[in-house]
Amino acid sequence: MIKMSEMKIKPIGYVKKSEVECYLEILPEYDTGLFNLKLISHVFVLWWIHEADLKEFRKTKNNVCPRVVDPLYPPEKMGTFATRSPHRPNPIGMTLVKIKSIKRNKVYVDHIDAFPNTPIIDIKPYIPNSDRVDKIQLPKWFLHLKESRLVDRSTESSEARSG
Repeated sequence: MIKMSEMKIKPIGYVKKSEVECYLEILPEYDTGLFNLKLISHVFVLWWIHEADLKEFRKTKNNVCPRVVDPLYPPEKMGTFATRSPHRPNPIGMTLVKIKSIKRNKVYVDHIDAFPNTPIIDIKPYIPNSDRVDKIQLPKWFLHLKESRLVDRSTESSEARSG
């Protein structure tokens, strides 16, 4: 049995964002963990939803996902684990990102849906044969997100984007 007092999550770095770039700044004591990360194209970034880490949000049993807005399908009442809501017992966020480049302790990525200075708690490689699911089931109000990340905009030609 694990004693909760023994569980400690320490940030390995922080999200950095500006209008022109987005990167994961890894703390010096963990930068050796980036060795050969350049060989991997995509990673899952696990991050602490620190701005929603409130006692009342951690007690959530059911909630309405406030982030999905689709006028055709209003959000249904869903249990915490059926949503990506930040209101959860352990406010951990997860984003699949494409690595653009790595410079020293900075991992430049295509995007991340976390705020600047969000604590990063782990990075894990995307492995297609275990992380990919071809046939999925989603509620109607979530379906518009099903295909939203399938297009890799970083490899589209300028003609395809403009025309």
